[in-house]
Amino acid sequence: MTTIDHAVVLGGSIAGLLSAAALAPRAHRITVVDRDPLPLEGPDAQVARRGVPQGDQIHHLLMRGQERIEELLPGIGDELLALGCEKYDDVADFSQFVDGAWRMRIQSDLKVTMFRRPLFEWAIRRRVLALSNVTVVKGMAVGLLASSDGARVSGAKVRGAPGGTLAADLVVDATGRGSRSPFWIEDLGYERPVERHVRIYMGYSTWTVRLPEGALPKGLAGISASASPANPFGVAIRPCGNGLHDVAAYGMAGHYPPDDLDAMAGFFEELDSPVIADVMKKAVPASEIVPYRMPGNQRRMWEDLPRRPENLVVVGDAVTSFNPIYGQGMTMAALGAGVLGDALAEAGTLDGLAETVQARLGPLAQVAWDLAVGADSVYPQAEYENVEPPSARDRDRARAQSAAQSAEGAVRVAMRATALYMDPAYLGSPVVQETIDRWLTSGHKPAPEVTDPTDPPDVTPGVVRAADLLEPATAAGRLAG
Repeated sequence: MTTIDHAVVLGGSIAGLLSAAALAPRAHRITVVDRDPLPLEGPDAQVARRGVPQGDQIHHLLMRGQERIEELLPGIGDELLALGCEKYDDVADFSQFVDGAWRMRIQSDLKVTMFRRPLFEWAIRRRVLALSNVTVVKGMAVGLLASSDGARVSGAKVRGAPGGTLAADLVVDATGRGSRSPFWIEDLGYERPVERHVRIYMGYSTWTVRLPEGALPKGLAGISASASPANPFGVAIRPCGNGLHDVAAYGMAGHYPPDDLDAMAGFFEELDSPVIADVMKKAVPASEIVPYRMPGNQRRMWEDLPRRPENLVVVGDAVTSFNPIYGQGMTMAALGAGVLGDALAEAGTLDGLAETVQARLGPLAQVAWDLAVGADSVYPQAEYENVEPPSARDRDRARAQSAAQSAEGAVRVAMRATALYMDPAYLGSPVVQETIDRWLTSGHKPAPEVTDPTDPPDVTPGVVRAADLLEPATAAGRLAG
């Protein structure tokens, strides 16, 4: 196990904070750099920061991400519940109308904690910044320091730091989608990583509401009507803690939702399920609408670089960023920090560490990328750069992984894909592929009882457990349903 004298983490959002937590047991000093203040107390501590333009949008942390964060910050799950966050069964407590049918509901042990992003980030921030070896510099990274031959990164150029530089044994770039590391390594004589884009031009309008008892039907904690090429608008209503719900109205392929409450009533009436409009008639707004737009999915192929400088690791959205509706970003941030911590624990030296981290993170990012791109590619308006458009078969496979209506075997695959999916071996295993193929060749027509857009389904008897899905061999008998 290697020990680091000084590590610099560029970016104080979730990916950066979790990376600092992963570094803490193995570094004498860690400096987190961010342009925004990172307050622990006061009125600004739990509000969205300017550097996180999507901070007020709806967020979802997948179960695999929760597990990794709990490993890095033991007890954080209980702490979130004490702060008013709420835990639900991700399969039984929510209903989704997608592709003309409701997703099957079945009891599971896939428990997810619901929260608003600013509170979640603050809870992590106060834990990480309380560590004795972590300090913060308010500033902006503008470049890298390197050895005279450019072979090794030796720190960062930071406006706001004393002398404008921070020398370091290891630099972690967690600056997000707009990361400048590709250009910084080019300045050192290296190739930039290939960038891949699938642009679908989505827009979101999110606000918080209070729902009276019984506003949601059939004991649901949340409900959604998903967008499709036939109707590019959707809405997700999810609990966000302290008895409140976030409402995210969204549009795909350049069709953006309204950004004022007065226009929303008409928007709800145009959705594929009228249940959403019925629920929202009872909702009491608890915040203003916050709009957000982004072009689409972005992937930087850091793992494919033919050569790279030592001591520079890239994590989070700086590697891959997705359409937010799929809820993958925070999980990827947690997985990246976990990969960094694991690699440090195994390494006897920093030599080769950067290559190891990017090589391990790449396949995880690819699984999430394939899921997001497969879902977005159903829109004929999707634009592709350095990406082959998925075939119709691949798009159908993505649909099978992300939404399942009436076949329990397909539900199990979807659960694994969307809640514990960061496992390339699992999704590529014959048993999973055979299950998806069976579902597709059957015509994948949902049962008539789940196609009524006015009537979300009841919970189907039975229980699905995460342990049954962890190993392809174990799953073989379970997926036959």
